[in-house]
Amino acid sequence: MQTLLVAAECKKIIDQKVTTSIRDMYYALKRTIPQTKENTFEEQSESDPVIEDIEAMLDTLREKLHLRTDRKGYMAGNVVVDDLGDRINCAKMGSSGWAIPSNVEEEVIKFDNIKADYVIVVEKDAVWQRLNEDRFWKKNNCIIVTGKGQPARGCRRLINRLHMEHKLPIYVLTDADPWGYYIYSVIKQGSINLSFLSDRLGTPSAKFIGLTTMDVEKFDIPRNVTIRLNKGDEKRIKEMSNYVWFKPKEWQRELAHMKKAGHKLELEALSAKGIKYISQKYLPEKINSRDFLP
Repeated sequence: MQTLLVAAECKKIIDQKVTTSIRDMYYALKRTIPQTKENTFEEQSESDPVIEDIEAMLDTLREKLHLRTDRKGYMAGNVVVDDLGDRINCAKMGSSGWAIPSNVEEEVIKFDNIKADYVIVVEKDAVWQRLNEDRFWKKNNCIIVTGKGQPARGCRRLINRLHMEHKLPIYVLTDADPWGYYIYSVIKQGSINLSFLSDRLGTPSAKFIGLTTMDVEKFDIPRNVTIRLNKGDEKRIKEMSNYVWFKPKEWQRELAHMKKAGHKLELEALSAKGIKYISQKYLPEKINSRDFLP
C-alpha cells in the first residue's frame, strides 16, 4: 500500500511538471485509513525507504521522479552553470558561492566554460570559506566544493558528473579522523544503503589529499593541536581497516599510524602554522607532489 501511494504521488507530480520535497510527500500521504485507527505513514522514516525501493525497482534517481531535498553544499571556481536557463558564473559569486541544489541532473544543471584543472571537495564549510576568501580556486585554477560535513546526494552527484563528463580529477580534503575518512569513502564508493546508485553517486577515482596523521611530521604541525583518540575512534579505526576500500597499503599504513600515534586532527590544526597556511603552503605542496591516498 505504501509503495503504491508513493508511486502514484510521483506520477502525479511528474504529470503536472512540478517538484516536491520528500518531506512534503510524507505529509501529503500521511492520513488515517478510513474505518481504521491506522495511519498510512507514522513517520518519514517509513516513506523515505519506500522512495529508495522505487528508485531501485526503476533503476533511476529520485530526482528524476521530481523529488528533492533541502539544498546543502556550495561551489566556487572556474565554471559556468546553466541552471534551468539561468547562467551562473561560479567565479563571480562573492563570499557565498553557488548553492548546490538537490537535483543536479543534466535536464536541470548543465556545465559550460569549465577552465578548471581539478576539483577539491572540502569537508568543512569553514575551511571552504577560507579557500574561497583566499581565492585559492583562482590562483590554482580549480573548483572548490563543500558538502558541509557528509555531502548530500546532490553534491555527490555533482562531483560524479564533473569527473565523468568533464574528466576533472577529484581531490578530497577532510579532518584526520575516522569520520573524515568515512566521508571520503562515501564520496569515492558511495554509501552502503544506496549501493545500487554507486555508479551515479560515487567517484571511484577520487583521491584523498589530506589531512592525515602522518602530516604532523611532514609539515611540522605542533603536537599541542592534536586531539586524543577516544574509545569510539579506536573501534572505528579497527572496523575501517577491514573495509575493502581501505585495504590499499597506503590506507593501512595511515590507519595503523593513527592508532599508534593515539591522536587525530581537525583541518583547523593547520591554522597553527598560519591562517592562510592551508591555501598557500599545504594544498599547493600536496598537489604538486601528488601526495595522495588512493
